[in-house]
This record gives sequence, C-alpha cells and structure tokens, in this order.
Amino acid sequence: MGYKALSRYRSELMGAAMLWVMCFHAIDLDLGVEALNFLRAAGFGGVDIFILLSSMGLVMSLERRPMEYGDFMRRRAKRIMPEYLLIMIPYTVFLHFYKAVPWSAVLWNGLLLNYWVHCAGSFNWYISGAMTFYAITPPFHVRFKASRRRELTAAFWVLTGLAACQLIMQEGYWQYVDVFYRFPTFILGILLGFYVTEDRKLGKKDILFWAGWMALGLLYLSQSMARRTGEGFRLHLPLCHLFLFTTVPMCLTICAAFEKLPLGWLQRPLKKIGECSLEIYLFNASIFTQVELLRKFVSFGPSNRLYYLIMFTVNIALGIAFHHLMERFAPQKRLQKSISG
Repeated sequence: MGYKALSRYRSELMGAAMLWVMCFHAIDLDLGVEALNFLRAAGFGGVDIFILLSSMGLVMSLERRPMEYGDFMRRRAKRIMPEYLLIMIPYTVFLHFYKAVPWSAVLWNGLLLNYWVHCAGSFNWYISGAMTFYAITPPFHVRFKASRRRELTAAFWVLTGLAACQLIMQEGYWQYVDVFYRFPTFILGILLGFYVTEDRKLGKKDILFWAGWMALGLLYLSQSMARRTGEGFRLHLPLCHLFLFTTVPMCLTICAAFEKLPLGWLQRPLKKIGECSLEIYLFNASIFTQVELLRKFVSFGPSNRLYYLIMFTVNIALGIAFHHLMERFAPQKRLQKSISG
C-alpha cells in the first residue's frame, strides 16, 4: 500500500471524521461504556482528520494545477461560501430573535471574522479557521516544494507550531487555540500531499516510523492525563495535541482495512457522508446545536440515545439533500465538495 490510499479513501475518512465530530457535539450522550464515552468526548479529533486531508488535497491540487494566489482563494471560497451563507444567515437571524444576539453577528459571521473577534452569536469556528488554513497553504506549498529535506522542514514547522501554542496558552489567549492546536497537523498534511503526488510507497521504514509516532502519542496521552490533576505545572499538555501523533497512523490503518477487508458495506455510507460533509457539518453546527429547544419537540425520557440517533439521521439526510440541491443549481461545482474544501 502507498500513501495514495489516503487520497483514494479520502471521502470515506472524511465520513468517519464527520460522524466522530457529531458524536463530540452530542455533549450529554451517554453510551453506557466508559471507553466509548471517552472516545465520544475525543471527537474533536475528527477536525484534525479534516485539516490533515484538506492540506494534503490542496497540495495535490497545486501540484496538478499551479495557480495565482487570488485564483486559488477564489476557488476555495466558491466551494464553501454559498452553502455557508445560506445556512449561517438564517441561523444567525434566528439567534437574534431567540437569544437576542446583535445584528452585527451576521456581519462578523459573513466576513469570517467571528472567530477572531469572538462576537456574540458567533458561528462555529471551523469555517473561519479552515479559510485561514487555506490562506496560508500556497506559501507553505512553495516552501516545501523548494526544500530538499521536507521531513526536516516539517519538523521545524511542527515544533514552531507547538511553541506558538505554548505561548498562546501561557499568555491566556485560550480563545484562539482551536486553530493553533491544528497547525502541526496542517503541516503533516502538507508533507503527505507531496508523498501522495510522488506516489511514495508505504515501506517498512514508514510503517515503523508511524508506529513509533503512534506510541509516542500514547505516551503523550498518559502524561496529559496525569498532569490534568497536578498543580504548579507551567507546561501545558492539552489533549488536542494527541492527534498530532495519532491522526496519520489512524488514517493509514483505516485505509489498510478498506484495502484488505470486505468493508464495502461500510465504505459506501461513509463515502456519501464524506462527500456531503460540508453541508452535514453546517447543519450540525447550527440547527442541531439547539438541543434544549429541539428536545421540547422530540423527547424520549431519561435515555437520550434514541434522541441522538434520530437527530443524527435527520442531520445527515438534510446535509445530503442540501448538497444535491446545491449541485442542481450549480452543476459546474460537481467536484467533490467537502468540509475540507
């Protein structure tokens, strides 16, 4: 198997990531098993999968079709902004009347500055953060393309990103960590983009490296959990950094499973969810965040598992329907539209 498997099963990986993010947003969902509840609570790791596959895909695109910076950003905006605005604007208007958020929230959300100014009624951070990563992809692509030792270049920027996170946390700017946490994963995606383009095989050395990288992640997890209850530690070990170590090995393992095992029954729905992940996410981050309101109309007693099962189904169905509706009115955008852009 080669690194191209990450591209071949990109939609399936995004579908799995989308389901994981949905579980994370279901904050009071009790799955009845401690290990499963921990896995659900770690669902923000799905975002790292999106960031990794997004930067990887953008590098592949730039390698196939070099373009000016303005054209690159316009293409990204055309693939995300129509769907985003069509859901964000009515949702923000709803928040104005339901929760009295100011009208200015529509402006901040529309300009994708909501995350950086942290306005009242701010839409979920991801679209704003994703466009930030898109904006810095072309210069990083140029830097990596010119590098003779891309692994060393990647290591430098990963360490720089980790140092920046420590500075931000030490100074108390916690409102910006969502994006900065993912910068090291973004760098790994840039590196993988070149691996896929060059059709690099997954040799024994690669497997040993990623296995060791995963083991390092488990060590990091143990240290992170141990220090959560400690006092006087100045070094922050946020759980989010765990996915710097685990995202690539996890994605490669899933790809290997798809190649070696008869999992067509699983791949097909995951691929559909992945292809429509942008639209599914937008509904999930808006309508389906209003759990308190929705439960006034749909309630199933003390257990909320059936509630979430129904809500997830409706959420996915709405996202898929909206995806196909947008394709119908914009047939030139029949390229895969996903949360990664």
